[in-house]
Amino acid sequence: MYWIKRKIFGERISHWAAPGILLAILAFLQPWLEASMTRHMGLELPLLFIVGWFAARVAGACLFQALAPWNAAGVPALTFSMIAVSVWMVPSALDYAVLLPGVALAKVISMVLAGMLAGLSWHRTNIIVQTFFIMNWFWMTFVVGMLYREAPQQLCSVYLADEQADAGLAMMGWTVIGLLLWAPGVIRKLRQWDSEESHFESARLL
Repeated sequence: MYWIKRKIFGERISHWAAPGILLAILAFLQPWLEASMTRHMGLELPLLFIVGWFAARVAGACLFQALAPWNAAGVPALTFSMIAVSVWMVPSALDYAVLLPGVALAKVISMVLAGMLAGLSWHRTNIIVQTFFIMNWFWMTFVVGMLYREAPQQLCSVYLADEQADAGLAMMGWTVIGLLLWAPGVIRKLRQWDSEESHFESARLL
């Protein structure tokens, strides 16, 4: 019995500790990640968001229920996530995040929180809300990535102009990955609706 309890609670503690461990690894790698604009925008920011998403999965339904009174249909949480993600696409915000420790901390907190709120709300929203937010995120990120890629002048004072194209390409790549991860769920939902409609029509004819 002791061994079973130790195994169950040990796995539970490890599971809960995982987001913190991942965040600590990112903190350790921060100088290397932020030495390059491509790694800053293409790795660090998305990974901070993913850590928050994973933390939401670890927290489970309890945290979602605690936030439910103000998070109607997941829209407020997803709106905050969109705003937080968009802020750190602004070149001056990226500069301040590198130069000022307080802004760097705000970046980490906001991106992890954005991922957590999105992770808590995403699977509990309907496909219409999902489509609205995913398409807005897709076009915003893809267009900003194109601007970074095509801009003739230096956008960030702490990074060289020739790094912008790779950073923009990384942002555009993440939009494609995001859509590819989202699309299978949409297809399953549409097939489910089609199947339910077919069953309804069959039952009505009988």
